[in-house]
Amino acid sequence: MWQVGVWEPEEPVSPLLAALAREADCLIRACCAPHPTWNTPLDLLVVAPHGPRAVCLPPCRAALVPGDVAPPTCAAPPPIWVSYGCASCNTLTLSSLTGHSAAVAVQREFPHLGSGIVERQELVLPYSGPAPLPFLAQVGTALLLGLLP
Repeated sequence: MWQVGVWEPEEPVSPLLAALAREADCLIRACCAPHPTWNTPLDLLVVAPHGPRAVCLPPCRAALVPGDVAPPTCAAPPPIWVSYGCASCNTLTLSSLTGHSAAVAVQREFPHLGSGIVERQELVLPYSGPAPLPFLAQVGTALLLGLLP
């Protein structure tokens, strides 16, 4: 069972990930503290949009972070570092958004927590909300758990 930590000091995204937890056989552990700690090693840490910018991450195998979060300086970054946001330098971006669909661009390939690779691609997915950045966090989590191609 995957251990997924969600650091959401300002904007909750863990409710969006609840359906993924059932599908991927993972446990979501949310934390809104300024300096998060978990009492179990994490496979994946998801940092919610608008979270803190200076990050000293807890140990984890993979991190999904907003694009304006720099890799940690207090410790080695996790082996898998995936950013999401509106800039082309992010790993995951939105290339188009309508009231019914969103095109998510995977700008660079990265390994997911299973044994596969998420390749560069554009995914057209149904969209009816939430806001764009929480949606990217949701899609990024699904990709890192191996639930999307």
